[in-house]
Amino acid sequence: MVKNKTTNKNLVKMPEILSRYMAYKWYNKQGNTRGMYHNYKYLEPIKKSNPNYFFHLSKLAFTEKKWEQALKYVNKAIDLQAANIKKDFFFHKSNILFKQKKLAAALSSLEIYLEYRPEDEKALLILGDERFKLKEWDKASKAYEVYLNLKPEDINIISKTADCYRFLEEYKNAELKYEQLLNNIHLVKDNQEKSKYHYLLGLMVLHMNSKKDASYLFNKSLHFDQQWNSEKLGIGVFHEKFYQYDYAIKAYKQNLSLNSTNYVLLYRLASLLDQLNYVEEAILYYQEALKLYKVEASWHYALGLCYEKLSDFKNAAIWYESAKARYLKHNESVIIRFANVLNKLGRTQEANENYQEANLFKKPILATGPQHKNNISKKAVRYAIAYEYYEVENNIIFYESLGGARLMGNPYAIFEQVLHHQDFENFVHVWVVNSFNNIPEEFQALENIIYVKKGTDAYAKYISKAKYLICNSTFEPYVTRKSNQLYLQTSHGIFYKTVGRDSAETPLGVAGATRNLLQATHIIVPNEFMANKQPKSYSIEGIHTGEIAQVGYPRIDITKSASNEKREHIESTLGIDVSKKTIVYAPTWRGTTKSQNRFDTEKLISDLKLMANLDINVVFRGHTISNALLKDVEIPNNIIIPPPNIQTNELLNIADIVISDYSSVFFDFLVTERPIIHYLYDIEDYTRERGLNLDESELPGSIAKSINELINAIENKLKNPAPTKAYLKAKKRFSPYDDGRSSERVIRWFFYGDTEEIDFVEKKKSQETYLLLAGGLSGLREKEINDLVAYGNKLIKEKNSVSIMIKKSVAQDDKKLKLIKQLDSKVNFIVHDINTPKTTQEIAAISTAQDNNKHSYKLVEESKNLSFQREIRRLLGDTQFDHVINFETQSYYWNQIENLLVN
Repeated sequence: MVKNKTTNKNLVKMPEILSRYMAYKWYNKQGNTRGMYHNYKYLEPIKKSNPNYFFHLSKLAFTEKKWEQALKYVNKAIDLQAANIKKDFFFHKSNILFKQKKLAAALSSLEIYLEYRPEDEKALLILGDERFKLKEWDKASKAYEVYLNLKPEDINIISKTADCYRFLEEYKNAELKYEQLLNNIHLVKDNQEKSKYHYLLGLMVLHMNSKKDASYLFNKSLHFDQQWNSEKLGIGVFHEKFYQYDYAIKAYKQNLSLNSTNYVLLYRLASLLDQLNYVEEAILYYQEALKLYKVEASWHYALGLCYEKLSDFKNAAIWYESAKARYLKHNESVIIRFANVLNKLGRTQEANENYQEANLFKKPILATGPQHKNNISKKAVRYAIAYEYYEVENNIIFYESLGGARLMGNPYAIFEQVLHHQDFENFVHVWVVNSFNNIPEEFQALENIIYVKKGTDAYAKYISKAKYLICNSTFEPYVTRKSNQLYLQTSHGIFYKTVGRDSAETPLGVAGATRNLLQATHIIVPNEFMANKQPKSYSIEGIHTGEIAQVGYPRIDITKSASNEKREHIESTLGIDVSKKTIVYAPTWRGTTKSQNRFDTEKLISDLKLMANLDINVVFRGHTISNALLKDVEIPNNIIIPPPNIQTNELLNIADIVISDYSSVFFDFLVTERPIIHYLYDIEDYTRERGLNLDESELPGSIAKSINELINAIENKLKNPAPTKAYLKAKKRFSPYDDGRSSERVIRWFFYGDTEEIDFVEKKKSQETYLLLAGGLSGLREKEINDLVAYGNKLIKEKNSVSIMIKKSVAQDDKKLKLIKQLDSKVNFIVHDINTPKTTQEIAAISTAQDNNKHSYKLVEESKNLSFQREIRRLLGDTQFDHVINFETQSYYWNQIENLLVN
C-alpha cells in the first residue's frame, strides 16, 4: 500500500516536473545556467537513481559557484555509479574541493581519478602544480615527470621539474632538466627566462663541482638579463635572488676588486651583509657606498640602523639626521628613531623638537576626522603645513630649472659658481630633479647637496626653509615666498616666441609666470628687448616690487668662458671625431601648451639621416619638453645624443654651427660669432599657432625652409663661417652683457646686495595703483562688465596703474572674453590660480566661519585670517595697491581677499 501511495504521489507531481523540464530546456537554449540549475533540481523524483543526473546537476551548481551543493551532488553521483566508471566524477569532485580550499581532499580525489586516467595531461598538471605550491617537491616532480613523458617539450614544466630537483638537492637530476631547457631555448621568448635558466644550470654546475664551465653559463645569464641590474651588480645579484648568499658575497667582493667605485654594488653587498647580521662588515661597505653616492635617503638610514644595532648612538644620530634630510616623503618613523637616539645621547631638547616634527601631519584641534583624512594627502595642504612649521634658514639655497628637468640653465650656472666658493662652504644646496638619474656624477657624492622631486614633502619643506630661491621657470602653484626669503627669477630664455598675454592661446596671460615674477625679489634680463617685453607679457609692469636688472644670462658664461680642458672632456665623452666639424641641432617642441606638445618624429629622423650623410659630427639635443615624445624613437646610430648631465651651453662650446628653429638657444650662441642656421620649414603654421616676436629680417644667420636648403646652408657655412654685419648687429642687440661675468654680477647682487655693476631697469610710475577683483565675473550682466571695462580704461587714461585679477575660466567664455579684451593693453591681467595652500586646521576654520559669521571662538578667526593672508602673498607677493575694488561681492573668498587687502 505504501508503494502505491508513493507512486500516486509522483503521478500527482508529474505536471510540475514536466513544466520544470520544459523550463530547463528553454534556459538551456538561452545559455542561462542559473535558470537551468533552478529547474533541473525539481527532476530528482524521477532521476534519483541516475548518477549522470546528479553529475550534471553538480556541474550546474559548480558553474553557479554553489560549492557545497556541487559537492553534495557529485558525491551522490559517485555513490550511484559503478566503480569502473567513476573517473570523471572524481576529477570534477577535485575541482570543487580546490574551490573550497580543501587541498588534501582535492589532491586525494585527483589521484583517484589519475588511477583511471593516468595520461590526462590537464589532471597531471594540476596535481604537479598543487604539490609544487605545497612545496611537496618529490610528489610534484613525479607528477611532472609523468606529464613530460606525454609533453616532452613543455618548457614551463621542464623548468618546474628542474626546480623541484634543485629544492630536493638532487643536483644531477636538476642539471639534466636545466640542460634540457637550454636545448630547447629557442622556444623561450622571454629574455629574463633565458637569463634565469642559464644561471640555474651554472648554479648546478657549481654545486656539483663539475668540470663544466659555470662562468660561461653565468655570462650568458648576464647577457640576457633585463630586470636585475646585473650590468652593475654582476652574477652576485642572481646568487642573492636565489638565496645563494655565500656565493653572492663572494661574487660581489670579486667584482669590487675589479671596480672599487661601483657604489651600487657596494650598497648591495652592504645590504646583504646587514641582512645576514654581519653588521660591522656591512658598515664598512655602507660607508664606502656613501662616500661615492649620497643621494638616496634609505642608504643613510640603513647605515644609521647598523650603528644603532651596535649601540653606537653618536654615529647612528649622524646618519639618521642625513637620512631625514633626504627622504622625499615625510617619514614619521625615521624622525622618531632619530629622536630616540638623541634622547639616549642626552640631547633632550633636539629630541623633543624631532618628536614634534614627526607629528607634523597629525590631525589638528579644529579639524574633524573626515576633514583631515580627505585633505591631508593634498600637496597644497601639506605645503601649507610645512610653510607654517619650518623657519627660514640662512644657509639654504633652493634651485629649480624647468620644473626639475635637470641641473641646467641660469640656476645651474649660479650654482656652479657658489658651490665651492669659500663664502658658501657651510651652505646646503637643494636641487629639484625629476629623476635621480639626471644628477651629474660629479655632484652625487657631495654632502651639502640634497635632491628633491617636485611636489613632494621634501620639496615643500626646503622651499619653505631656504633663504634663497632660484628658478628659471615656475615653482609649484601653491608656493608662497615668505617675507624674509629672497627669490631670483632668471627666466629660461629670450622671448623669440610670443608668451603670456601676447600668445593667442593665453589672451589673459599665464597664472604661474605672473605669480612667480610678482613674488620675485630679483629678476634678471639679458638685454633691453627683454627688459621691455617681459613685464608687459607677464603683466607685472608698474606693480612688481622687486628689482629687475640687465646683467646678461649666467648660463652664457659657460659658453663664453669654457676652458680647452672642458671642451676636450665633452668631445671625449660624446665620442666626437675632432678631425670633423660639429653641428648641434636643437629644435623646440610644437603645440600650444606644454601638456599638449607634439613633434613630427618622422621628419626629424629623415632630416637627421640626411645631415648625417655629410662628413660632420651631428649632435642632437631635444628640448626637455619634447624628450618624452622621442624616448621610443630610433635615432640613427651615427647621430650623437648627449646625456642629460651635459649642459646645452656646454654643447655650444664644441659646435661649429648651431641649427635651431624657434628655440631661443641661438641667442646663447651669438657670443661665439659662429654660424647659426634657422630651420623654419613650418614657419607659417608655427606663427599662426604660437606667434613670434621677431620676423625673419631680425634673425642672425642663415634661414632654411626645406631640408635641401638646410643641407646647402650647412655646406656653405662650413666654408664661410665669418659673421655678417647683420649677425654682429644682432649680437650687440641681444647679448650686450654677455661678457663671461654675468654669474659674478648676479651673485654679488643677489647674495651680497652689491649693486655696483648692476644696470637696473627703471620702474614705470603711475598716479595711483588699482586692483580690480573680477574673479569669474560671476553674476555680472553684460552692462556691468562693460562698466568695469570702461572704468578700467578711464583709470588708465588718467595715468593710473590698473590690474585685474581674473579667473582663467573667463577665457573659455567667448562672450565675456570679448568684452574683457576691450580693456586697454596697459591693464595687467593677473590670472587667478585655484591651488590655494591651506592647512587642515584652516580648512576647518574657514568652513566654520562660513557657517557662522560670528565666529564661535578666536582660534577660528586667527586660522582663517592666516590662510587668507598667505593666499594674498601667494597671488601678489609684496605688491600693495592704493585702491582695491571687488566685483565678486557674493563670493566669500573674494570678500575675504578684499577685506584683508583694504585693512
